Amino acid sequence: MKANILAASTKLMAKQGIKNTSLSDIAKEVGISKGTLYYHYSSKDDIICDMADMHLKVITNALIECLQNAGFHSTTEEFVSIILNKISDIENHGRIHMYLICEAVTSNEKLRERFKIKYIEWRKALELEIKRATKFKDDSYPVSFLLISIVDGLVIQSLLKTEQLPYDEISRFLIDSLN
Repeated sequence: MKANILAASTKLMAKQGIKNTSLSDIAKEVGISKGTLYYHYSSKDDIICDMADMHLKVITNALIECLQNAGFHSTTEEFVSIILNKISDIENHGRIHMYLICEAVTSNEKLRERFKIKYIEWRKALELEIKRATKFKDDSYPVSFLLISIVDGLVIQSLLKTEQLPYDEISRFLIDSLN
């Protein structure tokens, strides 16, 4: 039931925004009473925190899978290309990612603390995988920060839809910089 509640919450909040989605909306979407919803989640904040955990886990796993696919023997060009292609896949989660970040930064202290912890976990997981699976072992610490910054920045730009993102040019630039 919790998985259904999280799926419905994510769908609604990505469509309507966090502030515009009520517990009644979520219960209606799942097809349960508000009482049943309260049995599983005592507040909207609890749902939001579980959504954030689930969301960051999906993104972390996607990037780790990407790094594992790139592998230690990849050229710099292959490594950057694989990362950027995975980021374009992650954009599907972009709207909820930005809503959660905005909620954490602007008004939800509990979510902000959770995001701080999860971002550190996310970055450390990326650092370990970079160290394990790529040739950037000595630079795994700063590269892990760079990857998170790239993901967040490209997701924002993608959501704004002002321009087509030039992944090939970004890739070439990163390759030149890393070399």
